[in-house]
Amino acid sequence: MTYWTLTPRALLQGHPAAKMWPYVLPSVGGAIEWLRALGVERGQRVGLAGVNAPTTAALLQALPLTGVTTVLFNRRLTLVELENQVAHARLDYLIADRAHPLAERRQAISLPDNFADQPLAEVTPLADHDAALVLFTSGTSGQAKAARLSWSAIRHAADAAVQVFSLASGTTWLGCLPLDHIGGASVIFRSGRGGGTVILQDRFAATTTTQIIDQHEINGISVVPTMLHRLVSERENRPWPPALRYLLTGGGPLTSELIARCTALGLPPCQTYGLTEAASQVCTLLPHHALMHPGSAGLPLPGMQVQISNGVIEVRGPALFSGYEEQGVVREPLAPNSWFNTGDLGHQDAHGFLTVYGRRTDLIISGGENIYPADLEATLERHPAIAEAGVYAIADAEWGQIVAVVLVAHGEPLSDAEFIAWCAINVANFKRPRRWRWATALPRTATGKLQRHLLAD
Repeated sequence: MTYWTLTPRALLQGHPAAKMWPYVLPSVGGAIEWLRALGVERGQRVGLAGVNAPTTAALLQALPLTGVTTVLFNRRLTLVELENQVAHARLDYLIADRAHPLAERRQAISLPDNFADQPLAEVTPLADHDAALVLFTSGTSGQAKAARLSWSAIRHAADAAVQVFSLASGTTWLGCLPLDHIGGASVIFRSGRGGGTVILQDRFAATTTTQIIDQHEINGISVVPTMLHRLVSERENRPWPPALRYLLTGGGPLTSELIARCTALGLPPCQTYGLTEAASQVCTLLPHHALMHPGSAGLPLPGMQVQISNGVIEVRGPALFSGYEEQGVVREPLAPNSWFNTGDLGHQDAHGFLTVYGRRTDLIISGGENIYPADLEATLERHPAIAEAGVYAIADAEWGQIVAVVLVAHGEPLSDAEFIAWCAINVANFKRPRRWRWATALPRTATGKLQRHLLAD
């Protein structure tokens, strides 16, 4: 297990790069010179097949300074899936770390082990509305789409997070999410805007991550629910260190049990609602709001707006994407200042706090009753013998749909009789699973999101 401490340097206010990144990682100057030696020019599109390493972090800041669009590729995908994405991305260059599956491509340029620490040369960064980043959505409900984010969207998202979390020189954030996802990349972007240090892990591991939290003055960490669950279990009864202020948790709902266990260690989780199309966070529940709004994803970040239309969450604001693209052309544009239908179901209370129920496409309607899978999963996971639950629908001639669930056990699975008896007391009749089976794990994306469309398999 490896990790690096990445402390950015402040740029002089008159430097042409300072408007984009007031702070840059030390190796960004070397990364820019390396890109120029390759022949990379402004207006081109560069695919980055990186892993969590200082070189990938440096390129995330260097590429927009050279005026190019960066397309990120998830290392957890199969080579067939990645090849399909490359074919739709219209790349001028593909840069790949040796540990990434795309390194096998003949056309891929190998990412060096490090970049020289040298001053920044003259640069011409991207303009506000230039395409800065293209990411393929996680595809939790099927085929992924290529979402295009402008430099303006990334800047607004990063600045909002810097403001909300008071990130500045002297603060430290632990990055253990993959840099090929918006949640991981946004940590590097916030560092460039606010100046905070990043401790970057090559990958998450509960034992090592806990040691880093205890041994360094970590002020915040970004995780998904599965990672938080493992961290809480690893700590047992040891409280969170006093320096830790934010346990930013996104990518799925938290169970009431996990919230309680985390809070008992001295710090409630900062539940957040975000999406690739919004350059990361839309809403975040800050610790001082957690006790009064349990289970909420919090309030919108500065500049962002949320509304509920027919039960569906819609978002608007300067961090929203430009649209979905194919072959480098936006085929599904999002008009400026328009509302984006997320497809997620939720509720917003009178004070603006958002509660997320799940995907609209996940909604189960059985005998005319609406059943929210995430809500039922949270109920089932309250049983001490159930570690995880994945709820999905099965078509039924009489009821329209019936509830099915895949369960992961804590220790020995429950017998059918035990499961039926517990559900009879704790689950409303119309919500009760009519089919269930036990598995060793649930299908998830690289960031821990449940792939509900694969449960039936």
